[in-house]
Amino acid sequence: MALRARLRRWFRPPRKFRLTREGKWFIGATLLLGFAAVNGGINLLFLIFGMLLCLLIANGVISETCMRRLDVRRHLPPSLFAGTPFLMGIAVRNDKSHIATFSLEVEDLTTEGKPVDRRCFFLKVPAHRQQETAYRRTLPVRGLHRLSGLRISTRFPFGLLRRSIDIESPAELVVYPALVPVTDLALCAELAELGQQQSPAPARSGDFHGLREFRAGDDPRDIHWRTSARRGRPFVRELEEDSGRSVLIVLPTTTDQDTAAFERAVSYAASLALLLLRRGLRVGLGAGETFIAPDAGTGPAILHCLALVQATTGDASASVRRKRWQGNTLTVFPSPGQPRVEVASTAARRIA
Repeated sequence: MALRARLRRWFRPPRKFRLTREGKWFIGATLLLGFAAVNGGINLLFLIFGMLLCLLIANGVISETCMRRLDVRRHLPPSLFAGTPFLMGIAVRNDKSHIATFSLEVEDLTTEGKPVDRRCFFLKVPAHRQQETAYRRTLPVRGLHRLSGLRISTRFPFGLLRRSIDIESPAELVVYPALVPVTDLALCAELAELGQQQSPAPARSGDFHGLREFRAGDDPRDIHWRTSARRGRPFVRELEEDSGRSVLIVLPTTTDQDTAAFERAVSYAASLALLLLRRGLRVGLGAGETFIAPDAGTGPAILHCLALVQATTGDASASVRRKRWQGNTLTVFPSPGQPRVEVASTAARRIA
């Protein structure tokens, strides 16, 4: 059983071999020389033929030794945007005791088992050491991209044979929509007014509003201990409600336009959400059946939703309209030209 397990570890995952152009010429010359040695019975030709065969065997043994006991890992980038180059990190650790690994290539594999158009090259990975590098890649389409594994290969030592091993390492890449500039001057003016709106009503979150005496039912965590100690009785903090600084972006997914127009609308919605978040507003999203409240809206959550949203033909946005949202609403409409943005605040103002 131990011998069987050792053989299984030796031969799995399956090795793949491919002769290089130099290897084909070398094998052709070796066979030709062997035929001449057998036909002529010349000892010198037999000696040279044996040396060439030993060279082929040494090439296979050394390349197999270099590729054994390697730990290859992939480091995914934190965020990906369509059309924007990113770096995919690859780390290789050599767990062999004394033998280094030379001339190693690492490629990502798609779900069809084909390598991507970029690869990483490691000149030398010493024993018990780890080397890291990255390759640059660009994904033109948003959505979910899957990787099935990694392929490590080498031509070391003589470049006669390319030996490769496929390693299972599945990964999912969520590509966010491409970012576009938000250049609507009227929209920017409206957003500036939204950022200045703030209700003076007390609330559980927001800016400081004032102090009042402690009443039954108040949260003890809101007690202002310095004022309470100075006046001899407990006082609590009141915060202003900042509902005027909350914005809901609605992306209708029901469209009769082409796919390119819908993709432009998705990119515009993503760019608008990031712009509002950078300005300090709380941003929510309504896209089809998905609803993210402004209180729970974060940049990664909104971008993840927009990365996976798809256009529909039915009335999929009805559930979003049924949500009882009383604050500011920005609707991004898919259109053949630039996406049209409608801003409806609590005063029912609009910008086309």
